[in-house]
Amino acid sequence: MLESKVFDTIKKYNLIDEQDKVLIGVSGGPDSISLLHVLHKLGYNLCVAHVNHGLRENAKIDEQYVLDFCSKLQVPCYIKKVNLKENLRGKTVEEAGREIRYNFFKEIAQKENCSKIATAHNSNDSAETVLMNVIRGTGLVGLRGILPIQNSIIRPLIECTREEIESYCESNNLNPRFDESNSNTIYTRNKVRLELIPFIE
Repeated sequence: MLESKVFDTIKKYNLIDEQDKVLIGVSGGPDSISLLHVLHKLGYNLCVAHVNHGLRENAKIDEQYVLDFCSKLQVPCYIKKVNLKENLRGKTVEEAGREIRYNFFKEIAQKENCSKIATAHNSNDSAETVLMNVIRGTGLVGLRGILPIQNSIIRPLIECTREEIESYCESNNLNPRFDESNSNTIYTRNKVRLELIPFIE
């Protein structure tokens, strides 16, 4: 059961203390919606941040979905809207998007007095990261994958698989949003996820 697995991960790595308030970065996809739903069920003190990057036609629908979901759970939700293509400044879309998201998360965490920021990285993401690091050339550090905790950033889903997360969404009727750009293999991570890993398997 996903809830017990997440709870065990939190305790194993001491991710959340009783007095912590946790900001969750929520895109509206299966991973982040599951994370929000599970942490809410476990009774943690939460708030949410969502970034609308302005890249996709469905971005506004994703934004409204996150707002409605948070309203239903009575969790405060903060939205940032940007035109990512106007904010690249020599960076790739992935790099610029990540920088904007994490800066916004830190801003809201400070505003809401959140001691932890939770992202929805899972075990599949960690495996993909290791493979990407190997392809690019890495030392031992790059073989660790994504860590459960780095400073104030925590990843309670890091020992859960994407299959478990999608099954949880289905059994709880969460109806998450799906980012169609995740199917586009011009992005390195998508190419690793959709082509390299199935080939290895």
